Amino acid sequence: MRNSNKKTTAIVLVIILTFVGIIAYYKMAKTRLVDKDNYTTFREQLVSKSKDFKSNADLRKFIESETAKDKVLFITDEHGNIIITKTASDVTAPATVVVADYNYKTAATDADTLATLHEVSTSKTTGGSVIAIFVSNENNEHSGAKNINSSYIPANSNVIYVSSGKKLYISNTSFASGMSDISIPYTTESRTQNTGIKVKITGIKTDNPSSYISQQPDVFDVFSTIVSKYKNKSVSYQIADIKVGNNGNMYPSSLEFIILVDSYNLKDTKEYFDGQVEKFMKANKKYFPEAKMSYSIITDESKLPDTVISQKTIDYLTTYIYIDKNSNYRFGDEDKIPAKYAKGDVYATNTMEELYVDGYTMHLKMNTTGVTDAYRDQIMKDNESAASLAGIEISTYDLFSAYSNKDHKLSSDLSTIYSNVNDKALQTIAVPLGNDQKFTTMSILKGIQKKANITHINLNDDDQDAGIKVTNTILNYINSYTKSGLLKF
Repeated sequence: MRNSNKKTTAIVLVIILTFVGIIAYYKMAKTRLVDKDNYTTFREQLVSKSKDFKSNADLRKFIESETAKDKVLFITDEHGNIIITKTASDVTAPATVVVADYNYKTAATDADTLATLHEVSTSKTTGGSVIAIFVSNENNEHSGAKNINSSYIPANSNVIYVSSGKKLYISNTSFASGMSDISIPYTTESRTQNTGIKVKITGIKTDNPSSYISQQPDVFDVFSTIVSKYKNKSVSYQIADIKVGNNGNMYPSSLEFIILVDSYNLKDTKEYFDGQVEKFMKANKKYFPEAKMSYSIITDESKLPDTVISQKTIDYLTTYIYIDKNSNYRFGDEDKIPAKYAKGDVYATNTMEELYVDGYTMHLKMNTTGVTDAYRDQIMKDNESAASLAGIEISTYDLFSAYSNKDHKLSSDLSTIYSNVNDKALQTIAVPLGNDQKFTTMSILKGIQKKANITHINLNDDDQDAGIKVTNTILNYINSYTKSGLLKF
């Protein structure tokens, strides 16, 4: 009798497990909405072609071509924003707006982000209307976002901004941001030195300013360190042909300049510059293995420039760089720390980005961000003080306020859906709710439509499936929203 009961129990357990398995399989099949092949094809083609892009127009044409292949209608406005609108199958449901920036200089890094938006914009959905916007962001100068027509972000719409980064999280905050232009009087003079040392730094991968600035090679610090070495030893020197690899509102990608000295001051030069090269390579080996520093000594005067930058201009520049360095700022014990932030979190960043000459003025461009407008303004005032001490002028522009969405329903819904529709082998997958420690396009979007509910999903560049999972999450979110609220999973 006992054996019979055991057999019966075993059979019942098998039936139950089979039934649960069938339900789980049906549930996953029903919620697995992303076309992985389509997603992967777009992503791989983008990565492959990205090295040939010379402008945002090239990347825009790629996105337009891929969208047209899926027989999806789109419009491209005069600012390069690509807009795809899908009408609602449920007119009572709120609109969902999905936004991603496109910048040809970071196309490969942003491949998952752009593939996510492409898949969302070309997939069939039910529920409310869907507006997908590829926002033109060449050189991270936000020209597209600043000029989006507000009609593309309806009042009371749910806006999901997607970007790439170091880890996966959902955020309801964005730093404030502002730009500074340091104006240095630019004059030249004749060369008096007979020997040149040409310094070159190349191969730096550019990116948008963020809390990871401490990992970025600092070309301005390299320049300042070398010049200070000669200045502090009271050695006569001149500077010529400064060229910084400018990338707009992004990190510089290269540096080149010539420091000129008299031949009798070349003692220990090789040893010093070998040390600088070794120091640079060692400091950047982990995160920037392709970054290279080199130097060459030019003794043939016919190969030296006849005109150099005046000592006065160089003094202005090096004084400012010495006072006001690239940096991130973190909360300490004595700081009044905002809610949801902690000691050690970044509250502001300050980044030197561009150096160029226009007529009789040398311009040094800087980007400053802060967790609130007040923190940003504090650092920008420090920049003004540094400029005043150096005896030069500074102006500010492109000020965008910090953003904090106190309504967490959208982010919570997305996190819940992510966990439910992307489960594997009954293992729960969670998306952490975090705070951005950087400026994002959310701040600009909020200025365009104050009545929109906006959140940010940051993808993990190291997780190849992150974009697919997030795409699946967004599609399930769109399909599951009605006027009465989000349907349960």
